[in-house]
Amino acid sequence: MALKSIFVPFFEEKSAETAFRAAIALARKDKAHISVVHMRSRPLPPTNVYFPLGGVSTEFTEGLQKAEDALAESLKGVFSKLCDENGIGVMALQDRKGDPGVTASWTDLEGDLLTDYARQATAFDMAVMAAAGDDASPMEESIAESLLFQTGRPLLMCPQGGLADALKKISVAWNGSQEAARAVAAALPLLQEAEAVSVVSVRRASEPYINTDDITAYLRLHEVKAAANAVEVTGDENATERLDAEIRQAGPDLLVMGAYSHSRWREAVLGGFTRHMIHEAKMAVLMVH
Repeated sequence: MALKSIFVPFFEEKSAETAFRAAIALARKDKAHISVVHMRSRPLPPTNVYFPLGGVSTEFTEGLQKAEDALAESLKGVFSKLCDENGIGVMALQDRKGDPGVTASWTDLEGDLLTDYARQATAFDMAVMAAAGDDASPMEESIAESLLFQTGRPLLMCPQGGLADALKKISVAWNGSQEAARAVAAALPLLQEAEAVSVVSVRRASEPYINTDDITAYLRLHEVKAAANAVEVTGDENATERLDAEIRQAGPDLLVMGAYSHSRWREAVLGGFTRHMIHEAKMAVLMVH
């Protein structure tokens, strides 16, 4: 399936530029449209209403409004600059006709960042964000989690260093779950373009068998250059840390994995690994719930 529409939330300058550049790299092959959305927080209640605890001053609400206006203007400037630098045509998605190449649009909305970004993203092939990083704010992490668990769409998280122009090496974290299967299906166009794909599974010998051979064979049928790497952990070895080590040793340009919000037996390793990658990813990660 071609990647035709990409959703990028703009809420902070540094992460916005990283995410938009990654979206451009993904959009080039299939001449996709990039929809950038800035979501303003809903305003406080009107100040002419009586509040028993004293209410909110007009000066305070005006100050918040000015801060919102300044942030929106700054982020739109980042959007315009990046479009100009990269030759991206600016137009509404609904206005695309013929073969306009890679295009992008800017939308300034008002709403709840933790729910309305997710509602917007459900209508796109993929959402792209900068990885949260070590200094991420709670809001940044919460937006990533809402895009993961409330959209049914894949989320690509890109490190501050940017996304490689060509995703030559890809690792797939595999545990045989529905979430992992959805992630593989969503990433299939990228997997087909890769020069090498490593399907990594980690389990304890006492836990149920993870069939890595069948998913690797499936990928080969789809002309993916895939190889399995099934690992058993023993003793006191931490499964999440071992999975992380195996992936980092492979040095992929992209990690593909399911996103897990709780820990059933099949999700015990990747449940913790999801949280680990949201907060500490140093590589590009494509996740699907």
